[in-house]
This record gives sequence, C-alpha cells and structure tokens, in this order.
Amino acid sequence: MVIGIITLTNKAPNTTQNNSSIKIGFIAPLSGDAVSYGELMQNSVKLAVDELNISDGIAGRQIEMIYEDGKCNGKDAATAAHKLVNVDKVKYIIGGMCSGEVFGAVPITSPAKVFFISFAAGAAKLSGISDYFIRNNPSDALTGSILADYISEQYKTTAIISEQTEYSQGIKDVFATEAEKKGLKIIVSENYLSQSTDFRSELLKIKSTNPDVVFINPQNGKDLTVIAKQARELGITSKFASTLVCSDPIIFKAGPATEGMVCVNLANLSTDKGKNFLDKYMSAYHTLPNFQLYAGAAYDDVYLVAKAISAVGDDSTKVMRYLRSLPSYNGVIGTYSFDENGDIVGAGLILQKVLNKELVNI
Repeated sequence: MVIGIITLTNKAPNTTQNNSSIKIGFIAPLSGDAVSYGELMQNSVKLAVDELNISDGIAGRQIEMIYEDGKCNGKDAATAAHKLVNVDKVKYIIGGMCSGEVFGAVPITSPAKVFFISFAAGAAKLSGISDYFIRNNPSDALTGSILADYISEQYKTTAIISEQTEYSQGIKDVFATEAEKKGLKIIVSENYLSQSTDFRSELLKIKSTNPDVVFINPQNGKDLTVIAKQARELGITSKFASTLVCSDPIIFKAGPATEGMVCVNLANLSTDKGKNFLDKYMSAYHTLPNFQLYAGAAYDDVYLVAKAISAVGDDSTKVMRYLRSLPSYNGVIGTYSFDENGDIVGAGLILQKVLNKELVNI
C-alpha cells in the first residue's frame, strides 16, 4: 500500500499537467443589434471545439472556450479583453466580429503577447496593427474598391450615407478614393450616429441631389433595411448599393425597398470542405449560417490555433510566428495564407444583387 501511494503521489503532478486545458477566449457581439452575427460565430467556434475535444483536443489537452460579449464596440470589447487577459489568463483570442471590437481589444492583448485572430473584422486600418493580430477575412479596402469599380462602370453620380463606425468609415474612405480615380462623382456624403432610427434628414439632402446610386453603408442589416425603406418613402428612386450586411435575412423582409440592391458579399463555401462544414452546421443547429464565409472563417480559426499549438507548443509568440509564416492552409473557406500585415491572401469577395428575396451572383 505504501509503495502504491508513493507511486501515485509521484505521478500525480505529471498527470495534472498533461490534462490541463488550453484556454481560448472569444469576443463577439452576443447582445445588441449585431447579436445575430455574434451568435452565428459562436456556433461555428463551438462546432470546431466540440469536434477537437471529442477526439484528442490539442495534443491531448482539452480546449476550454471562454465567451465574452464585445457588443460590436471598442469599449465593451476592451472590457472583455481585460477579463480574458488579466483574469482568465488566456494566451489566445478568437473574435472581433466588428472592427471596433479589435481596435478596443488590441491595445490590451498585444502588450500581453496574447495572440488574436479575427474571422470578420475588416477595417483597412487593422492591417499591420500588431504582430500578434491576424485575420482570415478580407480587408474592407477590397470591399470599397470592388464597389467603386462596379458603380463607376455603370453610373456617373453617387451619394453616400454611412454609419460613424470604424467599419463603415473605413469602407467609405476607400470607396471615395477609388471612385475619384475612376471618375465617379460623389455629390453628397452623409454620416449618422449609431443607434439612430430616423434617417430622413440625411436622406432629404441626398434626394435633393438626385444621384444615380445611393451607397448605403451601415454596420448592420437592421439599419440598411430602415434606411432603404425611409428613402423609398421619401420618393428617392435612385439605385441602391451596399456591403456585406446584405447577407442579413432581415434585408429580404424589406420587400420592394431592397429589391435590386447591389452588394459586395463574401464568397459562398463551394469547396468540398466548405460544403462538409455546412452539412455539419446544419446537423448541429438545424439551419444554415447566413454569413457562410464568416462562419467558415470562425471554424477555421479554431483549427488554425490548434494546428499551431500542436506544431510549436503552448506559446503565443511561437504560435503567432508559425501562422504568419504558414505557406498555405487548406481550410473551410479555401486555401490561403497571411501576408506581412497579418491579412489573408487567397480568399475573395463577390458581387451579388437582391432579387426576389434572394442574393444572386452578378
């Protein structure tokens, strides 16, 4: 008995160490107007984590996810990051549905050498913001450029109405720069504060200029729908264009107000790996994700972090260097890598149009 007790005592520390979990933080809007985005990403992350934990976890260690509500703004994301870094002691964070969340969190995560990977934050100013930050979502610079290319080919004048957020303003700045290069005239540009519900003042200014196209540039589908409806009620007959928020199902409930709207959107998951992910998502949640590329990117992020830790160990600096130098990763959203700024290389965007309550490729 004594020998047995001594043996068990000597083995206990190693067993505890080997079985300790790997903590990974998560930041996304889990309440507020953007909750549909955040819950979708949380579902995708849970799906990947459950798969890994059912098998061998990460190098034999289970993953412990800690989910925090960033509420799609910098202040709440900073609070979430502070808790994850200083209380939960995580070394890795997946998240940043909204660019503002990343801007709020990075000043906390980077000095602590916490590795942060985002599946959706697209602000152009996030490029190169920190060695410890990367994203497998295209930069908004690409979104603004693609939309400016399309509108300039079809029309001569445009008006802009944008939400005052990092996401929307970043896209607007790129759009305006590219529009000027291509000879597209921006005859009026209006901004509105988040949480606004009445956009008639801004829309009346736009109506007086009678643009060919109105670029509606909010951060969520709810605002896009309300703006489109109020514009039509005021008698604005211009064509409408928007960005990724067109994927929100609420857009299709707006009826004639959004019919024919042109959108820059994320590519659908058309590869075998992408289709397999969608099948698994449907099986787990009995519905398909509305933002397929975001959902797939969030799922990939879990596996990217797991792959890196398995390869170089539970060290955030080594994980960061490993993923930044990864030649290519064959993921759900395609085969891609990361450039010197931490931006994705290899995944693209597409142009779509709202027709009969569906998004169809142009």
